[in-house]
Amino acid sequence: MVEIPRLLFLLICIGGQFFGLFLFLKGFFPIKSAIPGRATFYNIPPEPLYENGTAEILQPIPQSADKPPMGSGKMPIKPVYGRLVIMLIDALRADFVLGDAYRKDMPYLRNLIANKETLSFMAKAHPPTVTMPRIKGLTTGTIPGFIDVVLNLNSNELLDDNLISQMHMHGKTILFYGDDTWMRLFPRQFAEADGTTSFFVTDYTEVDNNVTRHINVALENPKWDVLLLHYLGLDHIGHIGGPKSSLVPPKLREMDTIIKRIHQRLLVKDQDRNQPTLFVLCGDHGMSETGSHGGASHQEIETPLVFLSSAFKTKQGSEPQAEPIEQIDLVPTLSLLLGLPIPQNSLGRGITSVLKHSFSLREQMRALQLNCHQLAMVLQENVEAPGTEQGLHHYQHAVRLHHSWLHHTGDTTSTINTDQVAGKAIDLYLKAMAGMKERIASSLTRYDVHAMGCGIIIIWQVLLMLLIGTPTWASHTHTIRGSLPSSLLIGPDCHLMSLVVGCCVVTMVIQVMVCTTAYGESSELLCIGSWRAMVISQVFVFLCGSFCALLSSCILDSRLKNVLFVMEGWTNLDKLLVLGTIIHTLSLLASSFVEEEHQTWYFLTLTLFMTFALMAVVSVEPINRKVKVIVTVVAVCSLCRGLRAWNQTGIKWVNEPDIGDWLVRPENKFYLSLIMLSSFCVIYSISLLHKQSLFMRIALLLHLGGVYWYRYSTGAVSLPFSLPSSQKGIYEARLIYLLILIVMGRTIYNHVTILYRKYQKTMSAKGPFHHSEHDFTKAERTALLQDHTMDQYILGIMLMTLLFRPHNSALAAMLVLLQYCIVGILLPWLQLKVWAVTLLHIWMAEVAFSSQGNSISLATIDISAGYIGLESYNAIIAGGLTFLATYSGYLLWILRLMVYITQHYSDRYISAIWESCYTLALSRALPIAVYTILVTIERYHLFVWSVFSPKLLYEASDTYLSIILTLGILCHLFMLHICGYKETLKTL
Repeated sequence: MVEIPRLLFLLICIGGQFFGLFLFLKGFFPIKSAIPGRATFYNIPPEPLYENGTAEILQPIPQSADKPPMGSGKMPIKPVYGRLVIMLIDALRADFVLGDAYRKDMPYLRNLIANKETLSFMAKAHPPTVTMPRIKGLTTGTIPGFIDVVLNLNSNELLDDNLISQMHMHGKTILFYGDDTWMRLFPRQFAEADGTTSFFVTDYTEVDNNVTRHINVALENPKWDVLLLHYLGLDHIGHIGGPKSSLVPPKLREMDTIIKRIHQRLLVKDQDRNQPTLFVLCGDHGMSETGSHGGASHQEIETPLVFLSSAFKTKQGSEPQAEPIEQIDLVPTLSLLLGLPIPQNSLGRGITSVLKHSFSLREQMRALQLNCHQLAMVLQENVEAPGTEQGLHHYQHAVRLHHSWLHHTGDTTSTINTDQVAGKAIDLYLKAMAGMKERIASSLTRYDVHAMGCGIIIIWQVLLMLLIGTPTWASHTHTIRGSLPSSLLIGPDCHLMSLVVGCCVVTMVIQVMVCTTAYGESSELLCIGSWRAMVISQVFVFLCGSFCALLSSCILDSRLKNVLFVMEGWTNLDKLLVLGTIIHTLSLLASSFVEEEHQTWYFLTLTLFMTFALMAVVSVEPINRKVKVIVTVVAVCSLCRGLRAWNQTGIKWVNEPDIGDWLVRPENKFYLSLIMLSSFCVIYSISLLHKQSLFMRIALLLHLGGVYWYRYSTGAVSLPFSLPSSQKGIYEARLIYLLILIVMGRTIYNHVTILYRKYQKTMSAKGPFHHSEHDFTKAERTALLQDHTMDQYILGIMLMTLLFRPHNSALAAMLVLLQYCIVGILLPWLQLKVWAVTLLHIWMAEVAFSSQGNSISLATIDISAGYIGLESYNAIIAGGLTFLATYSGYLLWILRLMVYITQHYSDRYISAIWESCYTLALSRALPIAVYTILVTIERYHLFVWSVFSPKLLYEASDTYLSIILTLGILCHLFMLHICGYKETLKTL
């Protein structure tokens, strides 16, 4: 019989979960590869003319790299514009420029559009709608990968062929001012540049002033060809207050004034130039109704695209086009207008109305031919058997018609209607580009299915191992036993070790066989002969083989049937909690339920609370106890209804008005101030009901006052009297952080002192870790544990109230009040098992996560919380604070769980903590195992990037958070052992 300590068992399982999920994510979110090199005029086809008096049509299928170039290297179309100005306003929604609601905020631009002095479009951006991927799309014409939303925080040099590099290669002088993401993506490309950080979202003034101060000098400087301006202020205002903030109209008027200044100066300068200047106004993405972005809602993907030029004075522009275009269409359009090669990985299509407005008919058809040819090259590189593609057939037919038009144009004896032929050729070119673009886009995502499969195997093995270990903690034993029949036992330990070695060898053989096939060679993560691939492959072989051995041992020992026996002692409430968890997991199989996952949690928790009320009614408790429970349940349901109404979330109804939207309106500042003060009073009053030191009570009171002072400094709330405040509340926030650090330092100091005292006592006895009469009494240990967990819980409240948006202060009060009602009143009455108590807290943690306004959309992440107290951008601090703000409600329920366990399970504290950790690990293993299979099956689904992929990122984040929490709690057990708790680590 081989015994595995349960602590080691749990560590192995969460380690396997971490590694398996890592493998799957790396396989599902590969960094896309691109055609290397730069496009030139040597690999373009000539115009389809007659040659040597014959009617031979040049083959439109692109030649491979090893064949001689087709083109002469000369510019196929003369540039229409001599200079280019691009003004990119971050988070500029389409309705800010083209809608009616903001018509008065951009009067100059709206007047130009109304007078048909522009070419205006509504351009759709591809998700993820964050800055770095959108800059890539606007310059390369490609559709960035979803993993770029993570890489957005660390932008490296862009190596793909792009518009900026093409301009630089062709000798154009480029000036840039604005978001420093451009400077990281395009180093050494700008003759002059001045960048500002895009992540310091509380600054919406200096970031724009830093750009505007360069405009006058740049416009008077004749030695540039391209001027790039990237304004960040509007995006930062969105993160702070949303699109309905009172700061938005002044910012739009400021941008309109800058547009007027640039446009009018360009009109004057163009009078002395041979070629006009093209002025392009665009946004990289929009913003949701909450002011964030990253998702795929209409408000986030719809942006304006406006072309302005002195050429539109003599040749009138047009009204805004009703048919939306794609944002990546800007790349080939600008390339053709400026006489540059189209970046060779571009999937964009030249904007027909712009080409028609700028070129003659012959030049327009030539431009469409070049665009089609470039897409055909990308098609050939990414699709097997491209000759069978319908889009390529349309291209060939269009070239023939193009050839026919060129032959008959100017021929007075021809009876062919050349206008009709030209129209058909243009239509076929457009149809060919649409077909090839769609086919290429569907093939660009090359999943590493091998790595995904290996990750799923490990994840499911971990789930089965945790399920098999369930009877152990349910019966409060301390070891996981795996055995084989006695006939196979070689010795006490040899049989399992032999089985592990055998399973590892078999796994290794299978891994080598898969990697040596044509299919397996595509796995760069596991099969390429690099040291990283070898290490990852060996770790996979060891974990997979070890888990197979343990599972085989348990199956041969008939241990699986014990999983069913554990249900014998369950109450109906226990079964409801497990059934609800399973129902939630199964709901992830439908995209609609994924989009509205919060509805599932609201339904499950409400069902649970109604069950509490029913249990109280039918119980034999005294009438006063029944009334107390029923009243508490009514209060809990009312609070949950308030949580649900406070912030609309999900996808379908996220834009519906809610209480939070009403409170953030400038005219309701008084009510927001009143609610924030009232909420802080409720939080402090509830904290007084908990047993805590005088120091913590004073610290919490000072903290809540400090948070209100900070929000007053930022202008979010008001006071009937004035208080001294710093600009944007920087110093007030830092004082609050200092208070939090003092509280944390005091907590750590107290426990270090306790450890040192215990060490001295044990050393004076029979040696370290020997428990003698000097040990702490049970009452002392219980008091220490309760003080420790309560201090952590108060710290959680302090962080939550600081990082929550002002209108969510009431949300914090409701969460604290809910915890008092559920944990302080209902749970002691219910007397649930530890694992059931843990599941209930996990349910409520998910409700808290959703009630903050979070959903599967990345746009719901409040990144403004990451810059509280910061004067400059720091990736680690900002990222950590943003993560804490996103999961603060979730973490508060886990901290409250620890407090409850110390208060009600002090007699078997370590066993209860271990059982809670086990439940936490199992509660994450089930949904992640099911969801990884789902996204593998649905990886080509229409909603894979808008629904399934962001949900996968959230599931991974939840899982890694639970792993971190579990490891932190297990470290806590080591501290308890050192403090002399009589349940030593040997029991683990």
